[in-house]
Amino acid sequence: MPEVPVFNADTVLGAVSPADAIERTRAAFEHHATGAWAMPPKVYVDAPPAGDFRAMPARGDGLATLKWVTSFPRNPERGLPVVAGALLVSSSETGELLAILDCASVTSLRTGAAAAVSAQALAAEGASTVGAIGCGVNGAWSPRPTGR
Repeated sequence: MPEVPVFNADTVLGAVSPADAIERTRAAFEHHATGAWAMPPKVYVDAPPAGDFRAMPARGDGLATLKWVTSFPRNPERGLPVVAGALLVSSSETGELLAILDCASVTSLRTGAAAAVSAQALAAEGASTVGAIGCGVNGAWSPRPTGR
């Protein structure tokens, strides 16, 4: 098996600006709406009593991805984060694993971008200000400037 590149959070955040994330998220919503991309429902795998695993598959533009996330609420007692995960990227033509990305950074970019796309789509014409409410790690990404 060929060596698979692994991209940590700093590499992901350095490679994708918030503005790029917004445009890519907008395109993803549009591709999904037209059926060009597929995103089956999330699958939960319980791990009682400690937590659960979550698998989120998607496919489009020659790629298939799997966002694999864990949620173990008592992990801080062990010195571990509650949520951890990885994004696996494969070729949808060959199945070859192409890359593994830090999941938290991808989620943060996507969460903030989804909020921006939603605000842009729903904003009244001529609006020049916005109120943002968010919480937690991902909530901090929602009010990021978009350049618009």
